[in-house]
Amino acid sequence: MAPMALRSKKEEAEGTASEGERERGKGAEPVLPPWAAGLDEIVPGIELLDRELVFEGGARADLAGVDPSGRLHLVQLADEDADKAALAALDLVAATRAELELLVRHLGEGRTSSERAPRVLVVCPASAPRLAERLGVLADAGVLLLGLRAMKSARGEQRYLVRLDQAGKGANGSGGVNAFLRALPARLEALGNTLVERMERLDEELVPSGDASTLVWRLGGEVLLRVERIGELLQASVAPRHEPLPLGELGELERVVSKVYAQLARLLGLTRGEPAGPGPRPAPSRADEPILTPEEIEAFRQ
Repeated sequence: MAPMALRSKKEEAEGTASEGERERGKGAEPVLPPWAAGLDEIVPGIELLDRELVFEGGARADLAGVDPSGRLHLVQLADEDADKAALAALDLVAATRAELELLVRHLGEGRTSSERAPRVLVVCPASAPRLAERLGVLADAGVLLLGLRAMKSARGEQRYLVRLDQAGKGANGSGGVNAFLRALPARLEALGNTLVERMERLDEELVPSGDASTLVWRLGGEVLLRVERIGELLQASVAPRHEPLPLGELGELERVVSKVYAQLARLLGLTRGEPAGPGPRPAPSRADEPILTPEEIEAFRQ
């Protein structure tokens, strides 16, 4: 079977354009929907690479981006018809799985990885409980349903992306931390519980949220720690760089928590103001440099 072609709608429309016309169009900045700026809050560190992608079989994605780990994220604006939207999402999941290597080549092999399963983010412009119910069963396949919520003020009206965590709700309708812990493989249950216990001790201002596949802690609305379940593995990322960190054993958990504590201390120091004492101020530490001594780490464990 010949490989499926991947192209943008713009390329389809301009397939007969002259070489000079294509050259003149290269410098134009892509026009993105206003809500696209909110993707960084959903996927920290995401970099948008392309838009209006169309597979030869008809599957489409409105935006394509990559996170710091090299994982692709394809964003699809849902149709108002829940049945059509569900089928479109299924088509995109199937196409990305079947043609992942082609997709990586199209978007740039230096930035993207074919070893990481892509995620499909479906943006629903209105309340759609039927769509949420249908796509909820695809959470483990990397499908995440997002909503658009409007906020009005004297500055005007703005639409924001929010997670619709139906996928993380169990039979009792509860989500969040408990949904994430329940979905963990047996060998990771103790590690997951230990992580949650450690995070609860750090600061009362940390706000956790999550579903069956992802757990996030925020400080003042900004993502501080993100933990994802990818099959039978856990992967963490800590602000501000959100570089992927393995999380499969106690030693790796200690490293993650130490980085979280260091970043939390910096953020709270900047927010609340550090006391100004006599003498020179200590040199600032690097963003990835732990500020805990072995003694402090041992005391924190207890």
